Amino acid sequence: MFNVKTVALVMASVALATPAAAQKAKDTLRVAVTQPVQLVDNYYGGGGEANSMIRMAFDGLVNYDILKKEYTPSVAESWKQVDPSTMEFKIRSDIKFTDGSPLTMEDVIYTFQFMIDPNAKYRFQDTRSDWLGGVEQVGDWTIRVHAKEPMAVMLGKLTQVPTILPKHVHANLEKKEFFGKAPVGTGPYRIVSLDDAAGVVMVRNPDYKLASAGKPAGLIENIRIAPVPDMQTQVARMLRGEQDMMYGVDRDIADSLASNPDFSVQAQDTVSFHFMQFDANGRSGSKLFTDKRVREAVAHAIDQNELRKLLPEEIAKLGPLNTVCSPLLKYCDSSVPLPNYDPAKAKALLAEAGYPNGFDLSLLAWGTGKEAAETVAGMLRKVGIRASVETATFAVFAKKRIDGVPAIVTLWDNSVGQPDINNTAEYYYLTNVRSYAEDPVLNQMVLDARKELDSDRRAAIYKAMFNRSNEEVYDIPLKRIPSIVVHRKEIKLMPGASDPLGFEFNRIGWN
Repeated sequence: MFNVKTVALVMASVALATPAAAQKAKDTLRVAVTQPVQLVDNYYGGGGEANSMIRMAFDGLVNYDILKKEYTPSVAESWKQVDPSTMEFKIRSDIKFTDGSPLTMEDVIYTFQFMIDPNAKYRFQDTRSDWLGGVEQVGDWTIRVHAKEPMAVMLGKLTQVPTILPKHVHANLEKKEFFGKAPVGTGPYRIVSLDDAAGVVMVRNPDYKLASAGKPAGLIENIRIAPVPDMQTQVARMLRGEQDMMYGVDRDIADSLASNPDFSVQAQDTVSFHFMQFDANGRSGSKLFTDKRVREAVAHAIDQNELRKLLPEEIAKLGPLNTVCSPLLKYCDSSVPLPNYDPAKAKALLAEAGYPNGFDLSLLAWGTGKEAAETVAGMLRKVGIRASVETATFAVFAKKRIDGVPAIVTLWDNSVGQPDINNTAEYYYLTNVRSYAEDPVLNQMVLDARKELDSDRRAAIYKAMFNRSNEEVYDIPLKRIPSIVVHRKEIKLMPGASDPLGFEFNRIGWN
């Protein structure tokens, strides 16, 4: 987070600088990411900012229109429910991959077979494919997707995985993770280069066919995405005319940049939020948070009002989150409150649990979670917990989370804004590498809810799930993550983006 002195310096720079115009004449948008993008691949890559590029390079069977709140066609032009565990999809016959080859039924079948292949061993395979029973071709351009059991959320799951792969490229790779270095997809943009140091270059796909199906074609010809982890450097690049847009901007810096007539600032609520997660099952070898009293003590030490001061005023007014899900999503509901802010109670619980003098605690965080983690660490130190923050790249964070650490501060975005809250339920409570609760009761609730076709009964299961999570204090929501985007006024952001970054590259154009 920027300190007051830094903000003052930036304000002075804003007053003196005369930014060069965006590269509208060259039809090129220049953006930066805070985390290096090593793979553009929904299986072995992904996470954080890479997901915004994956959306552009690939397509799934269906899309979801957040403005109309309905599923729309994509690679599949139509579908129907055959029975509670089976859906039939008619595949479009006019789609090309970005290498010029046509998308065939062989590609679609191969993708599903790869997805469920136990030897594939890609990221989060256990939660992404555990529900799939198989796929079969039942017509020239028709498939049936079978779930292992009644599946109320099949369309929601199929909005982003599987992204359809070109068999003629992917099947011939001995190491499938190399595919993400030179990806070939069907999306509105093609990846023409990808380098850890130089960044990513995307070019509009002239053969994109799905613009009328809920996912627009690209409006800008070239997009250059540079890795610039330091936000101060990004501000300087904006002022020097080397960058056209930045996101995840600190509120004070955004306010400063807004005073410059060449920039526009947009802030809005999103499905994303920061949260704290405890190793309640001792995966890390530490027994600290296997004791519910210690988890409650931490919750009592966290001041939600202080956390909201980190947010733009219009977002802070929305109030705190009452459980670990976004109220923008259906079925996000809890009637059991989390422990309130009460430092004295926190100290008493620590003493009762055998820690009258507190303990040492390192909070693992990545990306924008650093700010929230540092704020929480300061609160914990006030009740005797000697908290510090360890920041890591997303890749390092993900590995350490799998191995197990006592506590993490990270963010959640409902699987990059997928439409069904089932993704949230599976992320937290279905037994997998990301679930620290490992509560068999919650695990069963997730399984019951995702096959419940009755909406009211499904809502009741989710409410009971979040109630139990709050009662056990497995996770603590910290603060909303608004979309704060600063861009040159030659640029316009189109509505309809579901990406938690606050924009989608194919929904950016020129004024």
